[in-house]
Amino acid sequence: MKKFLLLASFALVAFAASCQKPPEKRYPLQAEVISVDVPRGLIIIKHGEIPDLMPAMTMQYAVANPKQIAALQPGDRITAELVVSQNKGHLENIKLISKSQ
Repeated sequence: MKKFLLLASFALVAFAASCQKPPEKRYPLQAEVISVDVPRGLIIIKHGEIPDLMPAMTMQYAVANPKQIAALQPGDRITAELVVSQNKGHLENIKLISKSQ
């Protein structure tokens, strides 16, 4: 009986380890705001290359905290962290660098 419980414990630990989410990766970026949709928590930005992830492009991203984009306008320059986990990404730590001209 003890051997069975020991094997069951090891199996449970192995199963729990395999069910864990892969770690998220964080990438710093600098970008120009193209448009902002605060109610939906979305922002379209034109960013430079993100090394080891993607070339420079214009993309729509979800934001972790829509309050961070409420005052942004097209043409504003920002920095942010792109957080990627399980092939999904969102922006965090959005900071205004300069207002549009």
